[in-house]
Amino acid sequence: MRILATIGAAALAVSLVGCGSGEPVASNATTTTTKAKADRPDLASKDFVDLTGEADPTVQARDNNFVQPYVTVKAGTTVTFVNKGRNQHDVVPVEDGAFRTVEIDEFERDAEVEITFEKPGDYAYYCTLHGTKTKGMVGAIRVVGA
Repeated sequence: MRILATIGAAALAVSLVGCGSGEPVASNATTTTTKAKADRPDLASKDFVDLTGEADPTVQARDNNFVQPYVTVKAGTTVTFVNKGRNQHDVVPVEDGAFRTVEIDEFERDAEVEITFEKPGDYAYYCTLHGTKTKGMVGAIRVVGA
């Protein structure tokens, strides 16, 4: 019986040694990079509505979505966000400080808030009550040169 136990222990040890590859373990840098990308919406796959010719481009917040959530405007354009839903909303930039946050208490039903986008770029946003940075009630303003 002792011989079987010794043989069994030796076999287990050999099999465990075989599990190690000797390869270096991946660093957390890959995980961090993946997480950073996961916190940003994939705007390349979105259809942007061209509002560069509009005098007063508007994005409506409805109950669980934005109407015309992805729009293109010229630099220096003021976009009006209007709450046409029954629910409270906010409009928060995905990238902190990209533009001013529209707070819940200023965006009650039928409220209008104007934000001017001066510099070209993509300005992704979301409603924290009905979405996350990448899913749910999300959108983006694409600003092009004037």
